[in-house]
Amino acid sequence: MHALMTDEELFALVRDKNDEQAFRSLFKRYDKRLYAYCLRALGSHEEAQDMFQTISLTVYDKRASFTDGSFAAWLFTIARNFCLKGLRQRKNTTEYTEELHSYEETERHSGDFMLREALHKAIAELPEEFREALEMKYFDDLPYEDIAKTLSITVSLAKVRVFRAKKLIQQSLSSIISELQ
Repeated sequence: MHALMTDEELFALVRDKNDEQAFRSLFKRYDKRLYAYCLRALGSHEEAQDMFQTISLTVYDKRASFTDGSFAAWLFTIARNFCLKGLRQRKNTTEYTEELHSYEETERHSGDFMLREALHKAIAELPEEFREALEMKYFDDLPYEDIAKTLSITVSLAKVRVFRAKKLIQQSLSSIISELQ
């Protein structure tokens, strides 16, 4: 039954009837994307896991405050706010985790390491408002409407930011792509 319901219908069961099964079904739809968002924002698997749990609990605790609109936009707005708060609280030093190091070692052994490394660098160097919109569109698979609500901008501005981000990445990668051909 839950599989056929929209996110908003499921969350109405959570909000109005404290339906924990509906909550689990709903979070199953978003768990990978939400965790990936936290991981990209925070850069640490451990912090991302902690943040994911905090967000899950907060969404359940604040369920009465969601009354209308897109559940995905509301969820990712909460996630964004918590991740930004977490980043502000973090010390200014960054540490290499063993997980990140092993990930980079695996990346180095793949055939298209240069292009992948350049893409990661190009995305990281984007202005924050472009990077955030691009990641929400392509990594979190959010529609422009939800991106706009999450970032408190218009839908057309969300589209512009994603377009500009892609153009900046294309410019950044053009020399590397030509070298590889």
